[in-house]
Amino acid sequence: MARIKKALTMATCVLTIAAVTAACGNNGNNNPTSDPAASSTSNPTTEQPTKKNLTLSVMASQDQIMDAEVELAKSFEAETGIKIDYQIVPSDQFTSLIGAKLNSGEGPDIIVTQGGKLTLKSTLDPEKNLEDLSGEAWVSSLKKPFDEGVSYNGKVYGLPLWDLGGTSSWVLVYNKKIFSEQGLTPPKTYDELLAVSEKLAASGITPIFEAGSDGWHHQLPLLEMGPRVEELNGGLYDKLNANETLLADNADMLKLVEQVAGLVEKGYYGDEHFSNSYAEAHNAMASGKFAMVFDRSNFGNELIASVPDSAYKTEDFGAVVMPFLDNQTLNVNPQGPSKFVYKKGKHVAEAKQFLAYLAEPANMQTYLDQTSRFSELPFEGVTPKQNTVLEEIKAGSNGQEGAVLQAGVSYIDPQWMDIGKDLTAVFSGKLKPADLLKNIDKRREQQATAQKDPAWAK
Repeated sequence: MARIKKALTMATCVLTIAAVTAACGNNGNNNPTSDPAASSTSNPTTEQPTKKNLTLSVMASQDQIMDAEVELAKSFEAETGIKIDYQIVPSDQFTSLIGAKLNSGEGPDIIVTQGGKLTLKSTLDPEKNLEDLSGEAWVSSLKKPFDEGVSYNGKVYGLPLWDLGGTSSWVLVYNKKIFSEQGLTPPKTYDELLAVSEKLAASGITPIFEAGSDGWHHQLPLLEMGPRVEELNGGLYDKLNANETLLADNADMLKLVEQVAGLVEKGYYGDEHFSNSYAEAHNAMASGKFAMVFDRSNFGNELIASVPDSAYKTEDFGAVVMPFLDNQTLNVNPQGPSKFVYKKGKHVAEAKQFLAYLAEPANMQTYLDQTSRFSELPFEGVTPKQNTVLEEIKAGSNGQEGAVLQAGVSYIDPQWMDIGKDLTAVFSGKLKPADLLKNIDKRREQQATAQKDPAWAK
């Protein structure tokens, strides 16, 4: 499993992983002799289904296909004969590549990408490119409001097989043993974060592991702090969506960028953060050379699963909300990587069949139980796992939750990678923090104009 994960997260090329027939067993499928198409038809049959000799292409960005799904794909092939070809694309190339494929009419059978009620139209144009999945059996068990991220004009287009609860929140993970040895307490304010980092650095420990090379991780502290900026500027999201204000005009947004950049200026990300990759995070934190990382509350579980010989245990890692702008509100994102069927593909029926298979309650439970990153799935009938770290985070914060910037403000999420490039330029001194915000505003205007958004036609 660890080898598969490492392969799937390589960012140097497009990887292809063909799921092969399982030699024995059902890999967690509790109904191995049933027809996988039965869940999406009104007349299920008890006859042994005829196997098909074809391959479904699934295109996804790195880190969006879990090992447990690959195992389920093997079981699916064993039952149906349908192979699943996972094509994993580096994060900084995915948006342009999938856009080019859709424009040329040659999209993959299944697209795995970020859902979002504010972005689905602009990124995938569902009515033109995606198969309507509203009639699929699993739709009725999809919890609200998580259906909004995969819906457009009242129709459901995607399967969000992802933890969209508090477990998916990006928080400040810290090594409890290191903190105890250094006599430190987890920071609740930005000044406390600086003080903790200063003492760690003086002790020869790099305060924070940051993965700058992948292009998608280092902007998390900026965009995930949207709830705090909204808290300080009541109604900011609505004003931005109505084109009544700009990010560049907001003093708190500017301060936020400056605070994030301040960690780099002081050397608290270490000397190698520009070349660090997210795939290295578990090994880096297991080495004891780093004390903190921006990740999820289940980080300890993931680390032990990835580095089983680590000297640390799951309980050695705690977490608090990111303390930028003295934040104490939990940032949540009700949207996440979801699976969409390309309506112009050659195997639409089989693609829907595979999604229906993944969405079978027993298979979703297996997927959840075998994925250390997740604690719950947004479907009824799937038993969640206890997440004690998340409980500690909520108990130690103000108890409030708020939607992240990319989920609450239009035309932010599609420029995620561009924001990452601009932030890298800020880190290197080539761009001023104020100019980063101006660039975001400019790209928002360009996207809104292309979408003929009436708020930009005033």
